[in-house]
Amino acid sequence: MGGNRDLILDDSGRVWRTGSQALMDSLRIGRRDYDITRYLIRNLGFVRFRTIRTDACVTLHPRFLTRPAYESLIHLLVSHDCDRTIIERADVPNRVEIIPGVEDAAARLADLATAGGQLTRADFFREELSLQRLRDDRRLSALSRVMRRWRSTRGELRGDFAATFGDPALRGRTMVIRFTDDLRGAVEYAGDGFTCFDPSWRSSVLGHDMSEQPDPQYGQQIATAYVETHVAQSPHLEFVEAVIRVPGCSARRSRYERLLLPWRRDGARFVSAVSVLRTSFTTVSSM
Repeated sequence: MGGNRDLILDDSGRVWRTGSQALMDSLRIGRRDYDITRYLIRNLGFVRFRTIRTDACVTLHPRFLTRPAYESLIHLLVSHDCDRTIIERADVPNRVEIIPGVEDAAARLADLATAGGQLTRADFFREELSLQRLRDDRRLSALSRVMRRWRSTRGELRGDFAATFGDPALRGRTMVIRFTDDLRGAVEYAGDGFTCFDPSWRSSVLGHDMSEQPDPQYGQQIATAYVETHVAQSPHLEFVEAVIRVPGCSARRSRYERLLLPWRRDGARFVSAVSVLRTSFTTVSSM
């Protein structure tokens, strides 16, 4: 990585060494009796980028973050390939966000860039992944174990749902849908790890249509995935990024991998969805 770096990006995306004379000359700043770096970030949309060992530290004001500065920042993140990104927001003092992995950090920064209208992001994104990822990514080992169980039983459910999906590594992020026909299904089981919902949601959702979620738009999106898996009778591994809006709560943007599997028991058909959460943050519009 070539040692620690301390850079500042201006609102046009140009990169300077923080506090350098060249930067001061370009801004026509002479005497400096105040924190010029802090001023540039808080008022002019500049972004500070530092590397500290294997971490990157980004300081910004989301509402003033421009598209050129955002794009330049992502280029720096990718080129440095740091283990973690620490985000400091000038509008929220004394709080940081620590995000492992460049991809998730870039996604969070894109979310922050929506504050000033420089970027627009969809509320829901879904991408099918190769099942090979279950072998290659240790972070998905809990999903891999569920997949092995499905294969060993040939999709036959044995025992209760808690026993089948009770791996602590799944953190309770499991839902099972019982299908009554090709297009309709009801929630048969819900784990206790969906923290974006009210604690009472788990019991209230049982027996209800799979699309009847606290966020109806999100409910329709996940119902589509269950139906596709049920009709195809084949496993699906997906990456999902979704904004979930629950009445009375701040909207959250969550990113996760999800494994959907078709099951049978006593002539009935089911689809399970187990997921591994990557990140979940309150959206900027909710702050």
